[in-house]
Amino acid sequence: MNAKPTVPATPTLRRRLLVLLVLPLAALLVLSLAVDYRIAFEPAADAYDHALADDAIALAGRIRYLDARLQVDLPAAAEAVLRTNRSDEEFLSIYGPTLQLLAGDADLLPDPATKGKNPVLSDGEFRGKKIRKASYRLDTAGGQVTITVAETTRKRERAGSKILAAMLLPNILLIIGTLVLVYLGVRRGLAPLTDLSREISQRAPHDLSPLPQHAIPAEAQPLIQAMDGLIDDLRSASAAQQAFLANAAHQIKTPLAGLQAQLELHAQELPADYAPRAQRLLDGTRRLGHLTHQLLALARSGQEANLVQEKRPVDLGQLLESSASAWFDQAMKQHIDLGFEANPAIVSGSEWMLREMLSNLIDNALRYTQEGGTITVRSGLDQERPFLEVEDNGPGIPPDKQSMIFERFYRLNESISEGSGLGLAIVKEVADRHGASIELKHASSATGTLIRIMFEAIR
Repeated sequence: MNAKPTVPATPTLRRRLLVLLVLPLAALLVLSLAVDYRIAFEPAADAYDHALADDAIALAGRIRYLDARLQVDLPAAAEAVLRTNRSDEEFLSIYGPTLQLLAGDADLLPDPATKGKNPVLSDGEFRGKKIRKASYRLDTAGGQVTITVAETTRKRERAGSKILAAMLLPNILLIIGTLVLVYLGVRRGLAPLTDLSREISQRAPHDLSPLPQHAIPAEAQPLIQAMDGLIDDLRSASAAQQAFLANAAHQIKTPLAGLQAQLELHAQELPADYAPRAQRLLDGTRRLGHLTHQLLALARSGQEANLVQEKRPVDLGQLLESSASAWFDQAMKQHIDLGFEANPAIVSGSEWMLREMLSNLIDNALRYTQEGGTITVRSGLDQERPFLEVEDNGPGIPPDKQSMIFERFYRLNESISEGSGLGLAIVKEVADRHGASIELKHASSATGTLIRIMFEAIR
């Protein structure tokens, strides 16, 4: 046996919208942080560069050309102050025209000259550490002197981290706030579609009324109109099926009734030797008529044929009174005491279907109740809920069979009754169409069965 393929879950429209909005917002957050960081960090970096350049220019003021040679007036104390920094390490070097070291660190080489820029600022690495340096060129009587001042980048990195942290939290809060607003907006915007989906899912199978048009977005209107068109087609098809079944019932039952009447008359005229055979033909015709009637009733009461089900208030008490006379002759023929306790009980439903259900309940009780038995049909209210019940003192239904008696063509004991096994199946179909529940209870007698149909109260 092949395993049924798993159908992947379809993402909801709300999820799609949120994903389509969250991804651009996340990209926007990254881009915004990069741009904001650059804008915010540039003034700090410029300030550090300006201080670094000032140090280089200040050193240039200490260069003298005396006695035909270049000299640097940089006492040890002044150099120590220049190299002192709480955050970074400071380096300096002063080179003459022929790249002779005049002062400072011999391994700190200046950057090449750049036209139009003095001092020249650049990033680099010195003694295994990242540095930022400024190279300032000074023209003197002894030639061009290059002053280079450098420092490590710890304070710059610390300033960048503080700026990033200061920007990150507000931007994250802004994005979270935006997402919350987007979620609420999407949820509110899709609320009409959610309400429509809930209403459609909660509809009864036979409810073919038009879908609501109020508060539906314009984008969903074509879908609603298309669904209404399908509902109209379904309603028309169901109405045509109902009409066909009604006509078929009439066209089939009429010749069967005529055939039965002719057989009854013919059986009376036949000689005694042929009477048993004629009686069997007559009994078979009656069973055929009964089976045909029940098959058509089952088809008419089924969900497929009752998509268009017009409901109206029906009094179960009046239904019992109008149906009583149709069963008295059969009950008297079987010597069964058939009683009716008709109390008012209003339900919303189809009168012909409820009448068919009652007929099958009574017919089922008559078929399984022994001669001299008692059957009582009741209607009324139980805790404001309408009910219809049939009680008999027949053989009863075994507990292990109670879940099976409403299946089509199921019969408890074929030797007791010649029924078709469709009566209680029709009862269940009609009960389902009316949202009613079926209860099996013990009868008041030692044996027997009580079948109660409980309806919902009309609000």
